[in-house]
Amino acid sequence: MKKSLLLIGASFRSLLRWAREHIYSWLVLAPVVLGITYFTAVRVGENLPEFELSTAVIVIFLTVFNLGLIGFSLSRASAELYHHLRPESYFDSLPLTSATHLHAALAVRLTRTTLVALAALIIRTAFLGIGSLRLINLPAILCFIAIVSFSETIAALNWIHWGRIRNLATASCAAVLTLINAVQAAALLIVAVNAFSVSLTIKIRLIALSTGLIFLTYFLVLLLNAKWRDSDMEYARRLQLKARSPFSLELALERKLSRMVAAQLARDLRLTLRAFSSAVYVVYAAAALIILALIAALTTAFLPSAKLPSAFMDATWLPQIIAIKVSCVLVMVTLAALVPVLIAFELPHMWIERAVGTTGIDLLNSKIWYARLITMPAPVLVWIVALLLGASPLYYSLPLLAECLWLWWLLSTFSGLLSFEMPTRPDLAIIVTGTLCLALGVASAMLWPVGLIVYPQAMHSLGARGRHRARYYLITEAE
Repeated sequence: MKKSLLLIGASFRSLLRWAREHIYSWLVLAPVVLGITYFTAVRVGENLPEFELSTAVIVIFLTVFNLGLIGFSLSRASAELYHHLRPESYFDSLPLTSATHLHAALAVRLTRTTLVALAALIIRTAFLGIGSLRLINLPAILCFIAIVSFSETIAALNWIHWGRIRNLATASCAAVLTLINAVQAAALLIVAVNAFSVSLTIKIRLIALSTGLIFLTYFLVLLLNAKWRDSDMEYARRLQLKARSPFSLELALERKLSRMVAAQLARDLRLTLRAFSSAVYVVYAAAALIILALIAALTTAFLPSAKLPSAFMDATWLPQIIAIKVSCVLVMVTLAALVPVLIAFELPHMWIERAVGTTGIDLLNSKIWYARLITMPAPVLVWIVALLLGASPLYYSLPLLAECLWLWWLLSTFSGLLSFEMPTRPDLAIIVTGTLCLALGVASAMLWPVGLIVYPQAMHSLGARGRHRARYYLITEAE
């Protein structure tokens, strides 16, 4: 126990060291962004019409949210377990048991999940006020934190083990357990935020069932970690080392880009294809869900019907056309979230870029083109869906494609230029960049000349700032 506490203390001292070096990020920037988000949610909640979702819909939504939370944390949780590229890797040379490392990783994971639970409570108070929370629901929120944390840990263990062994039976059992825990965590979150009136008997039964699942998951994590840690350790460290493809992607890109930018872009695309982070799976799954939601909205009576306009360009304001363009923006913002995650992954290896003579403009251009390429399928897929469903008038099909492509170029360039604003904090960078891109994208979707005004006015200054930021992190590696 004493060794686990020492390891936990070392991890938290590392976090405190980061906090001292990035005071502006967490003391000024984060409260501003979160405050704007909170007050925006409050205003939206006040203006929303009265409606009530069914229990089944809310459980499904929260289950998908929990599964996304587990999937998004796979890379970080595996790094906490196996200490890949982390200061805690020095402890691997000490005579510490696998349980000691596991308990230290679980402490960090419980802390991160606690922040998610607090965010859920804050969002709940934004819509229903502080009076909607009850102290009697505290056990439910504690069980939610525990069950999600243990599920993230067991998912990370099986993710690494699956990559080394490819045992379908073990992976299937882990997937079933993760799904059960996600559903149970959804029910706990409903009780914790007091979304529905639930009797005390049901709450007690839910807490008892959750406690049993927590102990079951914990003992499985303890058993699997003791059994797999030593054999999976080397694979976890070599996770990103794969054989080179016989196809020369660099030569194909050098036809349009400089040699240095083409080499970096080819490396970034290969890392994405190899799923350098679990965020790759989550981002593309979220983009697919947005497209499915668009299909559901276009094939049902969700959108108001409107007469075909007499003027040609008036079709851009039809409800179906607006929904198509906003969906295109949402998909692109979701896919562009990979940019800060990739930069945070590559930041410890910036010495390689310096060694080969990479400049700040090369580094920035490679990330701009990376943002453009990973978001390129979004406008085409959304346009094809709209065309197949007949949501757009036939005479407006090509102008709609042009609008979607313009949104793609505008938002991908914008997100690429902002890629080096907060490279050491990808979670905060996703929130800031995503909020700005979403605001610009929705405004341009409603009135496309807005983008034509913003693009020449802002891109030059953002490009100059982006070059300086990229050069700074290229030299310092965020030290």
